[in-house]
Amino acid sequence: MALLEHVAFKALDLDRTQAFYKTLGAETSRHAGGKRLFATFGSGTRLIFDHTTSPPDVSALTYLGLELESFGEVDALFARLSELGPIRRDMREHYRHATGPYGFLVADPDGYVLKVFRYHTAEQV
Repeated sequence: MALLEHVAFKALDLDRTQAFYKTLGAETSRHAGGKRLFATFGSGTRLIFDHTTSPPDVSALTYLGLELESFGEVDALFARLSELGPIRRDMREHYRHATGPYGFLVADPDGYVLKVFRYHTAEQV
């Protein structure tokens, strides 16, 4: 079986991008003289961001899914990111008592959308 190791993107401001992904819990590091950012999640999957001087085309990507370990983690991260303002859609109430992805959609500094969630199973409803 193959494992997804990384996905590469373009980013205008690597400092803002680094701060955003640290907030999501990723370990970050800079490479290539600071012009490349690695954001590594607990699963080992990395997002790689290369600096660009023109806005990246984010329209080809629907979203990236980031599953957290608990509903409490989802709520805590929602509260932190709400203060920064990038929430696109709150799906928590809809899935509070239904099977599905309890979470929200959030945009990173370049407009890439992430679905941050914890899957709500039928046994938990």
